[in-house]
Amino acid sequence: MCDLQTFKDFLVLARLKSFSRAAQHCHVTTSGLSRRIQNLEQWLGAPVFERAKSPLELTQAGEQLHQVALQAVSVLDAVRSSVRKQGEAHAEQISFGAPHIMTTAFFPTWLPRLHGHFGQARFTVNSALLPDCLQLLESGEVDFVITFDDAPGGIREQLEIDPGWVGFEYLEIGSERLVPVSAPGIRGEARCRLDRPDRSLPYLGYSPECSLGWAMARALAAMDGLPPLNMDHGSSLADGLRSMARIGMGIAWLPESLVREDIAARTLIACGGPEHTVLLRVLLLRKPLKLGARAEALWKRLQDEPAADPFGSTAPAPAVRFIKRAA
Repeated sequence: MCDLQTFKDFLVLARLKSFSRAAQHCHVTTSGLSRRIQNLEQWLGAPVFERAKSPLELTQAGEQLHQVALQAVSVLDAVRSSVRKQGEAHAEQISFGAPHIMTTAFFPTWLPRLHGHFGQARFTVNSALLPDCLQLLESGEVDFVITFDDAPGGIREQLEIDPGWVGFEYLEIGSERLVPVSAPGIRGEARCRLDRPDRSLPYLGYSPECSLGWAMARALAAMDGLPPLNMDHGSSLADGLRSMARIGMGIAWLPESLVREDIAARTLIACGGPEHTVLLRVLLLRKPLKLGARAEALWKRLQDEPAADPFGSTAPAPAVRFIKRAA
């Protein structure tokens, strides 16, 4: 079964006639776009592109599908836009897309402060993989995407996005640090130590589709004097790696906000120095399009007070609807 986004990707590829250019436009990897087109062809039962030709050309089946897809996407987008405009008259919503880690490492402290100034708004957080979050933003299903960004550019490189997040407007709204931790040994010291380069360590890494893994790959490649890291176990969720680290399965680089209490309780031990810390920015992304009144008010407030905490810290927790999307 194909969804609307697959047909939109097909139309972009038919227009640009290049997998690499179309993937950049759709904010997916080239291989990811190729898999989507293959799924479309399996659903249709015939190839839609002449891949041996450069630039790409539509097959006869692709031409037939192209005509129908143009009409279907146009009609469905028009219906959705009409329904949304009607809904805006009855509810003031601010919607976010964010990688899964943000629901535990960022939103629990940020949203209550946000709620203090926008208490009448209805907040929705769509939790998904970062490429899917950007697709939600591109299609207008969310107002903003909140994501980590690493200075070396490992995350942007995987998304094939130019430095500066070209195509988006963004604000820096926070920061995070990934710190290496492991379970305590018998004497209370870290079981895994980074100051012994002659001893290999079991490494708990992020899955290939996880944006934190993209940042870590670039960061580890730049660290000197590390012991060999053997990735025997992994997860797309930082919470999963945290659980593995706590029972002694290896060393993991986890958001400091997620493991601060573990470190204080010594159920996890920080096992590296400042040179092993990975610094991340927290960015709020949007498209350069007009948003709803509440979403625009939030953007303006953050723009006007970028260096300070614009929300204070005493607001009650809001009622937030979290939507978790499958990987």
